[in-house]
Formats: sequence, C-alpha cells, structure tokens
Amino acid sequence: MVKKLFWTAALAAAVFGAWRFGYPEALRYFFKASGTVELGGAASQALPAPNSMLFVVASNDGGVPVAVKKIINPVFPVEFEINSSNLIMPDLLTSRIYLEAMLNTHGNLGVFRTGDLRGKCPGRVYIFTKGLSIKLEK
Repeated sequence: MVKKLFWTAALAAAVFGAWRFGYPEALRYFFKASGTVELGGAASQALPAPNSMLFVVASNDGGVPVAVKKIINPVFPVEFEINSSNLIMPDLLTSRIYLEAMLNTHGNLGVFRTGDLRGKCPGRVYIFTKGLSIKLEK
C-alpha cells in the first residue's frame, strides 16, 4: 500500500514537473505560423514605396508582442512564416496568438504616419497554423 502511494506521488510529481517546465519549451518548439499578406481595398491599387518595411507581429492573449518578422521591400502578395527565431519575448508566448501586419517607410514599429498600412488576422489563431491571410488597409 505504501509502495503504491509512493509511486503514485512520484508519477504526479513527474507529470507536474513536465508540465511546469516542459510546456513553455514545447510552445517555443512548435511555434510556426505562416500565410500571406495582401494589399486590400484602396491600397491594392498603389505600389509600396521604395525601402518600405513590412512587420508581421504576433501578440499573446494579453496583447503583448512576443514575436516580430521584418520583411524589407515586400512584393505583394507576400508569403510569411513567423517562428521561434522571431521571438522577442519567448517566456510570454501562449498557445493562441493575435497576428497583425504593418507596412511603412520609416521603419518605426508602433508609430503610425500618413500612408502607413495595417491589417489583422481576424481573431486568435493557434501557434502552429498555416494558410493565414492578412489584408493591409489604411
């Protein structure tokens, strides 16, 4: 009886330890969202200015950016893949993320000026989703 209780407690401790310390590593390992960014609406008629930069930003459930993919001089539609090499805050990664894309010519992320474009992926997506679509609009 004591032996069975010991092994049950040991198994429970091992499962808890694997979850506690292995879950964040597993999220980072499986993090790979991909898709396309297109120009939509009135922006589809205009060509991007020279030296423009496209930023694809992944944010966690709380809205904190956890990964950023930067593409210089994009040709639309642009295929993107954001993965663990693009993580800026790996400890804050969650299993579902929000994706947003921003196009500008000044290179400052989060600063919006006239002529900048932005678009979002509707709703949250899992960190291992393929075939996502983001439309940039004013």
